[in-house]
Amino acid sequence: MKRLKSLAVSCLLVCTALAGTAQAEGFALYEWGARGNALGGTMVARKPDASAVAYNPALMTQLEGTQVMAGFSAIVPNAKVDVNYGGNTYTGEGAHNVWTPPHGYMTTQLKDNLWLGMGIYTRFGLGTEYDDPNWAGRYNIYDAEIQTVSYNPNIAFKITDKLSAAVGVEFMTLDLKMNKKIDGTNMNNNPSDPVSGDIDSELKADSYGWGITGGLHYQFDEQWAAGISYKSQVKQNADGTNSFTPGSAVVNPLILGAYRDCNVHGAVTLPDMISFGVSYNPIPELGIEVGATLTRWSLYDNLGIYHDAPFAGTGRLVNSEKEWNDAWRYSIGVEYAATPWMDLRAGFIYDESPADADHIDYLIPTSDRQLYSTGVGFHWDSYTVDLSYTYIVATDAEYDNHATNGIYDGNSHDGRTHVVGLSVGYKF
Repeated sequence: MKRLKSLAVSCLLVCTALAGTAQAEGFALYEWGARGNALGGTMVARKPDASAVAYNPALMTQLEGTQVMAGFSAIVPNAKVDVNYGGNTYTGEGAHNVWTPPHGYMTTQLKDNLWLGMGIYTRFGLGTEYDDPNWAGRYNIYDAEIQTVSYNPNIAFKITDKLSAAVGVEFMTLDLKMNKKIDGTNMNNNPSDPVSGDIDSELKADSYGWGITGGLHYQFDEQWAAGISYKSQVKQNADGTNSFTPGSAVVNPLILGAYRDCNVHGAVTLPDMISFGVSYNPIPELGIEVGATLTRWSLYDNLGIYHDAPFAGTGRLVNSEKEWNDAWRYSIGVEYAATPWMDLRAGFIYDESPADADHIDYLIPTSDRQLYSTGVGFHWDSYTVDLSYTYIVATDAEYDNHATNGIYDGNSHDGRTHVVGLSVGYKF
């Protein structure tokens, strides 16, 4: 037991230290394990591993003894954005960064019909950085990071031999950084203005919030099973600072006087998710699952950040209308036990974008996505090692002109992302 506690604490510390961000639909992340990555996230109904804590905690009732797993997904996103202004086209390209959201899990059977699980993973995250901070869309954003870490204990229990259920609590931390430029010359947000007249804005804030999780699983027979899992919305009340650094040639002192370093605070509701899955095993070696996830992005309708004095003299609310739509994620995954020690996997996902041309900004430089994934799993004695690769093709996003927010007519293109996953597990 002492060894088990030490291992769990080490896993928590490693996962917290590795927590990173990436580019996703909206800014939801679903990379919760290398096996799940390879199978397109179809882990709601099929035979589980320890990552069931994240995908569907009701599946923990199929795990014997005590199991642990830890790993990460290395995500390399890239896209280009064309900005049309004054008859000219300006192109911004994403910086070549690698984001590494981690995952760590532990499950243990307490009684014949009772299981306990703990998960550490990233449910929301975003990293959007343009290679030139002075690009044409700099008045909207040039560097942004949204990073969350979820700590998620669950209890699972068997209601009958075929029906299992689970319930849990989610504690989610949030860190936010948003960097953009402000036109300090004439406030018309003209991307062709001299960049020496810009004021640099760096907003940093953090928060934490609480939610609940749950799941159900039903095993019809040896071939068919179905599952459903739920993660609730989480309200975040963030506090932080906004720092303003003027360029060397700001010509309007009235503008400069309005942008003073200040404290900021605001509230945002991160959406709930509900996932469905049906699995079929025509033969013991072959498992097929189809599934869908609904993320209720309609809850993300507005982002208001209040800037305290001395900003604009007595302080002011800086408001950004979002009005996003609920979005679906459809998936299929196939797993084949090629040998007693190796499994082959493949998956496909179609991921809808929640933002339309009227409300999308340069924080999200892509639209709908198609994800093609593959992977392999090795298992021997008490060990498992899972590897995955995902190639993401993003549909071009269309931008309508909202110059007051630093957004201009244009479109994104060449949206491509590579994701490599690794998970290592051990069964006691």
